[in-house]
Parts: sequence; C-alpha cells; structure tokens
Amino acid sequence: MEVVTRHQHSAYASAVARHISAEGCQFVVEQVGVVQGQRFSFALDGHPAVRGTVRWVVKDRVGFAFDQPISRDAQAAMRERCHVVQGVELYLS
Repeated sequence: MEVVTRHQHSAYASAVARHISAEGCQFVVEQVGVVQGQRFSFALDGHPAVRGTVRWVVKDRVGFAFDQPISRDAQAAMRERCHVVQGVELYLS
C-alpha cells in the first residue's frame, strides 16, 4: 500500500467532504466543470491515496464513489481534515 502525502501536479479542484462512508462521500467543490464520470484522487496524511469516480453533480455538490472502501481511520482523518482545514485537493486520475 502506497501512502501519499503530496502530488507532483497542481490540484484540479478543492473540495470539502460531507457524508463520508467507507464507499464514498459527497464533496462540496469550488471548481466549476466537474462532470459525472470524472476520475479523481486525493491524499490523506498517513493513509493510502484514495481514488474514485464522480457519480453525480448538482450545482456545487458532487457524489464521489471510492474505487476501494476506505478504513474507519481514513474516514475519521477525512472528517477531521474537512472540519479543521479547507478540505482536500482533488487530482485528475
């Protein structure tokens, strides 16, 4: 399992996660132009990179399905990061 903390490319969008589960989440995104089917990845310090697919888009809300379920620890890290910091940065996969 590869643990990623930084990407080499600039982020496509910034997002704050809501309604986080092992299988996916809802993102509130600042970037317009996110479309259904788009692939993204993001990093959480101390956890493997998370990759997935946009399932739906309604205004600034995005339904995001993870490729692989994430652990409870990763879910907690995501909640904490999106509560304390300005969310996660999404990268095109």
